[in-house]
This record gives sequence, structure tokens and C-alpha cells, in this order.
Amino acid sequence: MKISIIGRRSLVSLLEKLCWLLLFAGLVVSVALPWILDYYGRIYWQDLGSDYIRILLVLYPSAVMALLVIWQLRKILVNVNSGSPFSLENARRVKTVSVCCLIVGILFLLGIVPSLLAPMLGLAFLFLSSLALVLSELVKQAALYKEENDLTI
Repeated sequence: MKISIIGRRSLVSLLEKLCWLLLFAGLVVSVALPWILDYYGRIYWQDLGSDYIRILLVLYPSAVMALLVIWQLRKILVNVNSGSPFSLENARRVKTVSVCCLIVGILFLLGIVPSLLAPMLGLAFLFLSSLALVLSELVKQAALYKEENDLTI
């Protein structure tokens, strides 16, 4: 059984549908975040107290950035499936993903969330931001080469 990567019934199409599912789930979790955090706090802490607001101040912008990343990835998948993976538009989208990861990394590194895991997550997101920035430049260069090649007779 051969799985096609690009096309109507392909891996890219499946991933695009998964992005829609993740967007919906992310919106639901974002709306329910205060209740989820309250429940989590009662189970793992006696009282979140002032940490409750500080954690929400990190999680809400992080949730917005995550939804934006999923939206950008979905748009990239649409372009890949339509046969134009190397475009300046996709380079801009990957750069947007890089900026979103940078923001989340900084938020977690600020140490607002009382957890030993937060700084490690912050560093991981800064690393992902750097990788996405490099990939953005790679896609941009490929798009420029493709554009130049298309103009060559």
C-alpha cells in the first residue's frame, strides 16, 4: 500500500484536516482555560493564589500564538498541496511561526509560571524559533531561485 504525500487523498490533505481539528480543540481549551487551571490547581496545589493570574497571563498569549501557528501551518499545507511549496508567501508564514515561538519562549523564560519545566519549555521554544527562522530563509531563497528559473528561457 503506497501512501501519496501530495494530492487529493494524501498525507498533506490529512494534515490539513488535522489542523482544523487542532484549531477547534485549541479554541475550546482556550475558552475553558480558567476552569481547567482551577481544576488542575486544586489537584496538584492546595491553593494557586496569586499564581493563578500569573499563569493565565502566560497561557492565554501562548494559546493565541499556538492557534496562529496552526493557522499558518494549515495555509502552508494548502500551498504545498496546490503545487507551490516554495513561495515568498510560505517564507513569510514560516517567519510568522518563528515570531510566535519566540514570544512563547520569552513568556516561559520570564519565569511567571511557578514550575521547573517552564524555563526548559522557554529554551525549547527559543530553539524552535531559531530553526523556523532558518527554514523561513531557506524557503525564501528557494522561492527566489524558482522565480529566477521560471523567468529563464
